[in-house]
Amino acid sequence: MKKIGVNIDLNLQEILRELLEVEFYSIESMMEYEIERIDAVILDLKYEKDENKIHFFSRKNIPVVILCSKDEDLKRISKYFKKREIYDCVYRDDYFQLEKSLDELFNEKIVTQDAEEIVINDNFYKAIIRIEEITYINYCRLSRKTEITSKNGRIYYSKRGFSEVEEKLKGFNCFIKVDRGTLINKNLLKEIDYKGEKITFLGERKLFVSRSKLKNLEENLDLFGNRIEL
Repeated sequence: MKKIGVNIDLNLQEILRELLEVEFYSIESMMEYEIERIDAVILDLKYEKDENKIHFFSRKNIPVVILCSKDEDLKRISKYFKKREIYDCVYRDDYFQLEKSLDELFNEKIVTQDAEEIVINDNFYKAIIRIEEITYINYCRLSRKTEITSKNGRIYYSKRGFSEVEEKLKGFNCFIKVDRGTLINKNLLKEIDYKGEKITFLGERKLFVSRSKLKNLEENLDLFGNRIEL
């Protein structure tokens, strides 16, 4: 039976119990006791006036489905999608669409967020690397291969195309797309340098990015979540 954290109307909970085999947990108890192995979270924007809870579960790689009305702030919702913080957004009274969304989520055949390592497969070698060690992934026009750069500067080559690699990693919220051929690990981000037009990661690895793309990156990042701005 699937376990879902909720901050939704009690009537909707009863309807979902009839449609799905699920167990519900209150959001407050989940955040306080950090219940492990929760499968998803449903948050109603009518009750969630700030973004802390969405950020909290996103950082834990728990899929978030938000409920909204037709007059909701679309710019706010779009920001969640750009940051890959939510899985889906459904009108709160569209029960069957919500059921469909949860069914698709639970039956998605993608790499699960539980995986901690990837196997890089090239024609002549295979390498195992931890997700947390990957600094950025980009497509190299010279080698015509997808390059995976680690924290220690080691570059691995995959025979898979960039779009295929991106698709396989879409379940991991730590990766953010900077441009058409580059994914970065936001958890290893250290500095955004507009003057030098570059990103510096933990371990001092650098990636040169145009100023306009750096601006887009900053807009899609939660730089100030759980941080003090000086």
